[in-house]
Amino acid sequence: MKLPAFISHAIESNGDFCKITLTKRQLQILIGVVSTLLVLSLALGIWGALRQAELIQLRQQTQLQTEQLKLLQQKTQMLDKKIQTLDALDQEIRQMVKGAESGQPSQGGGESEKPQAALSDISDVNLTPSQMSAKLSKIDKQAQKRLASFYTLRNILKDGASADIAAVQSINFATRSGMMANSTTPSIWPSKGVITSNYGYRTDPVYGSSAFHEGIDIADDYATQIVATAAGTVTFAGPTSGGYGNLVEIDHGNGFVTKYGHNSVVLVTEGMHVNQGQAVALMGSTGKSTGSHVHYEVDINGTAVDPMVFLPISND
Repeated sequence: MKLPAFISHAIESNGDFCKITLTKRQLQILIGVVSTLLVLSLALGIWGALRQAELIQLRQQTQLQTEQLKLLQQKTQMLDKKIQTLDALDQEIRQMVKGAESGQPSQGGGESEKPQAALSDISDVNLTPSQMSAKLSKIDKQAQKRLASFYTLRNILKDGASADIAAVQSINFATRSGMMANSTTPSIWPSKGVITSNYGYRTDPVYGSSAFHEGIDIADDYATQIVATAAGTVTFAGPTSGGYGNLVEIDHGNGFVTKYGHNSVVLVTEGMHVNQGQAVALMGSTGKSTGSHVHYEVDINGTAVDPMVFLPISND
């Protein structure tokens, strides 16, 4: 870079040393130039920092909105699964009722009414993600109540109790009044955590082969509290020789049984009555397990079903 003329003229070279002689006026000009450059550099630095902060904030907001939309998508998928289950139950129950009325055994087929409009009215484009999430949670509670009622009613009909009008009326009353049809129906999360494996076919995490997973895996910290998802009687509590490890099994009546596997500590004993939300075990990694989690399973009349249809869409 070429120096200003008044500076280059003021430089005297003496071997390895240089001497600069400036007048007071020249020194003032030099100080002014340097000060101006420093102020400009500082201003540019501040502007750049503010700009960088704005970009970071914008990225964070975008990431938050993306996470909210992803969560809404997951909630919608869970709700869709519940509504599909409701439709299937509705169809099955109608055939049972028709069979009971005609004296013929129940068979497949038949027509099903559409779910209530309240269950499918979730497409309001003017709602914010948080408002949409709240609306989905409200709709999910309605679906939970109908689901519990339908399962209980189906079990009553399947057990040959369709002539028990009082029992059927109590189920209908519970549905209309917004109450749970049966407090012993699984309807809460067994623990906090993240779902790491869903119900259905998957790659076995230990052996690597394809296998059917009869529940869901919820992972969290070691010794996280595990609670009963419905009231019932403990039918098994302790170690198993199979993949469940330390297992708790609860019979809720009406054909419902829930299982909680891989526990580090079992807090209940066989024959004990437990309430919904009561701690029954602490999370662990016993049995066939690769890390701390609970295997949660819901059986209906001896057959494992997808637990997700019984869980609220928010694990709060």
